[in-house]
Amino acid sequence: MKRKAKFQTEAEMCSVFLKNLPEGWTAYPEWNNWDIVLVRDCDGFQIGIEAKLRLNAKVINQAAEQAYQIAKPGPDCRTILIPEGYLNDLTSICSLLNLQIIEVTDEPRNTKYDPWFRPALPNPKRRSFSSFPEFYPVERMPLPEVVPTVDAGKPCPTRLTEWKIKAIKLSILLDKNGFVTRKIFDELRLSATLFLYSNKEWMRRGRSKGQWRAGPNFPNFRQGFETNYAELEQLFPDWSQQLSL
Repeated sequence: MKRKAKFQTEAEMCSVFLKNLPEGWTAYPEWNNWDIVLVRDCDGFQIGIEAKLRLNAKVINQAAEQAYQIAKPGPDCRTILIPEGYLNDLTSICSLLNLQIIEVTDEPRNTKYDPWFRPALPNPKRRSFSSFPEFYPVERMPLPEVVPTVDAGKPCPTRLTEWKIKAIKLSILLDKNGFVTRKIFDELRLSATLFLYSNKEWMRRGRSKGQWRAGPNFPNFRQGFETNYAELEQLFPDWSQQLSL
């Protein structure tokens, strides 16, 4: 009988999986509604991963491609991460839906030779039609400028979203210049209404016409994303070139 891995939480299982990724892959935890988005560095190949301690209908529904997603950006492969030894009758359903299952162990029999998870991630030099079936999306998912510094697999996770990255950039601009203009909101594609006119006092009018400065209730976008905030500060010379400063 196959040994069953013992993980207390999905986050613990995801942590073991991510710590043992082979070279040449970058993981984006909690990105674009996936627990993990894996990207192959050499060609941008994407694997969307949903993690569960039990293979059930809920996680299959989360990972499967829905009809409304067919014409939208998506990953090349869709997979489900489960502990070793927990395959069940739903495995055949996953096969019909072209969902690859990855089994993660908590303790390899031989840490030097045995893998931490099976099957191995797809190698661009070796074509395999049995594992990691491809969906050939019309476009791959856009990726953030920085890798989210959050834990994958946690319930109700705090996500680094595209909106949050834009809001962090706004905060950095306010720190550096003391004010922004309405045009900056358009260029960042942020809702000026939310920041300026929602009665939240996130921002107030500046000293000169057209200027807006941080108000008393401006959110602390650094909190919980300290590392990503610092990375975007370092990248300021790059992304700020696209703005009218």
